Amino acid sequence: MVLGIETAGAQGGVALVSLGGGEHEFVLPMGRSGGGVLPAAVDALLRLAAAKREEIELIAVDIGPGSFTGLRVGLAFAQGMAQALQVPVVGVRHTEALAGPVAWWPGKVAVWIHDRREFVYMAWATRDRVGAEAVLPWREALAKVVEQPGALLVGSGVEQFRDEIATCAPGVTCAGARFAHPRASEVARQGWDRFQSGGPDDPRPLAPHYVHKED
Repeated sequence: MVLGIETAGAQGGVALVSLGGGEHEFVLPMGRSGGGVLPAAVDALLRLAAAKREEIELIAVDIGPGSFTGLRVGLAFAQGMAQALQVPVVGVRHTEALAGPVAWWPGKVAVWIHDRREFVYMAWATRDRVGAEAVLPWREALAKVVEQPGALLVGSGVEQFRDEIATCAPGVTCAGARFAHPRASEVARQGWDRFQSGGPDDPRPLAPHYVHKED
């Protein structure tokens, strides 16, 4: 059983994904106090799944980019629980968790995560991989999307600038609001796939995946 932890954005969550196919998940509002509910949420999730902590075999956590506080809270909780249970922990990038549910899209996927004010983290994704993130003004990021006919735009940046996108580039296809935030269950599934293919991450503590704007 894999425990997935998502705390990188305004909407987070925890999920238990059974290797046999079943899953249980809570979606949680994050914020200044959002991380404080993680222990209680995991306990409630275990009761819902009629499972014990000792049945958790792997912990997967969103490592960002995203909220500075949210990332640190999620990583600290994941590492502390992994150490207590003596199980491996794997990091999944925020952009990977967002791109996974739309891997069926036939063209490129542009992942936008709202950073602050007029900026977004942007990464290009295909069915096989998610590229490196860059911090861009949303208008500059939109110009790059327009250059890729048939691209799909997904993530919290879409919700932040949906009206502006519709005005400036009405031909761009935007995913719905349900794809604005990654699900903890997706983090869990991707973490398990990564563990199966490459083993646990470096035994040293995972670090938040911060992406800084270039000067």
